[in-house]
Amino acid sequence: MDHRDVCARAVAAKGGFGAEWVRDAFLAVDRADFVPGRVWSQSADRDGLYPVLDRERDPGGWYRAVWDPHRSVVTQMDDGALPVHAARGDFTSSVSAPDIVCTKLSRLGLEPGHRVLELGTGSGYATALLCERVGDGNVTTLEIDPELSARGAANLARAGYHPEVVCGDGLAGHPASGPFDRVIATAAVRHVPRAWPAQCTDGAVILTPFGTCFANGGLLRLTVARGRATGRFVGTARYMWVRSERPSRALHPPETCRRAASPLDPGQVMGGPWAQDFALGLWVPDVGHAHRGDGEERQVQFWDQTGTSVTLVSYGGWYEPAAVVAYGPRDLWPEVVAAYTSWRTAGQPDLGRFGVTVSDRGQHAWLDDPETVIAEHLP
Repeated sequence: MDHRDVCARAVAAKGGFGAEWVRDAFLAVDRADFVPGRVWSQSADRDGLYPVLDRERDPGGWYRAVWDPHRSVVTQMDDGALPVHAARGDFTSSVSAPDIVCTKLSRLGLEPGHRVLELGTGSGYATALLCERVGDGNVTTLEIDPELSARGAANLARAGYHPEVVCGDGLAGHPASGPFDRVIATAAVRHVPRAWPAQCTDGAVILTPFGTCFANGGLLRLTVARGRATGRFVGTARYMWVRSERPSRALHPPETCRRAASPLDPGQVMGGPWAQDFALGLWVPDVGHAHRGDGEERQVQFWDQTGTSVTLVSYGGWYEPAAVVAYGPRDLWPEVVAAYTSWRTAGQPDLGRFGVTVSDRGQHAWLDDPETVIAEHLP
């Protein structure tokens, strides 16, 4: 049994082939054709460096990584500033793990003849799978990075696929090739651009990884009607951010501060699972956070995307005096506490009860019903 068959069995075991055509396409496309000969492992070594997997030096290790059903291989760090050698840096492009690629495609509701807009060509692997379903002439794929766009186009051509490959900003879409029946993104957004539904047919589906500054990792499926798109989260999808949507960590708060006690145990709010953080982020979408320190010294830092409001909350102890230190015009901890309280009051809803609507007014998140708005982002 070869690597592809082993991978297919693992993907099937986790329900990744939710549509029969996805399995057929997976078996028809050789993933190895779309992976460079030198890539980074996602697992850092003891020195904090990401080692390189080299096809020539270690073909067995390279093939195992390429066909690992649950892990991506990293093809770019720091937007291409780092050459492929053992290094520290931020992952900025990858060939996504087979299981999430197949799960996403199964959620797309893709039928023969649909016109598809893919946002984020990358290596071209997912593009080839789309071509297997609808034909090359029905696929337009955009990539903002010129080097990645050229590499993806070359990979596709060598493998015998000839979709329309465009180097450009996926957030603007590509109206010249529309209208589209399906839009699928391969990077996470915080704001679904209105250009996407505007370039869609009625009944079209938009599928995108989605997150907030508080937590990334939701998979959002929207349906378009008269230029308006609305829908729920249908699963998880941990993808890198679209470049212009990366949350900022540039902080420049005033030096003066305000001190207060927390109205409840900060550990209760900040000690929950990812799903809790994701839900809180839908209420406070422009607030980021990071933990620091251990034990009695443990703190969480919050900041808004203007960088002018920062709050430090100590939660190593219980109801410590002056546990909350706030800088700037906003009191971020009360906002987070209010979000947590709303989530608890609503019965600790899971991911599938939340949704997003995008219209001419902007974007808003909702709970259970599109009319039950929990946070709004206006233009």
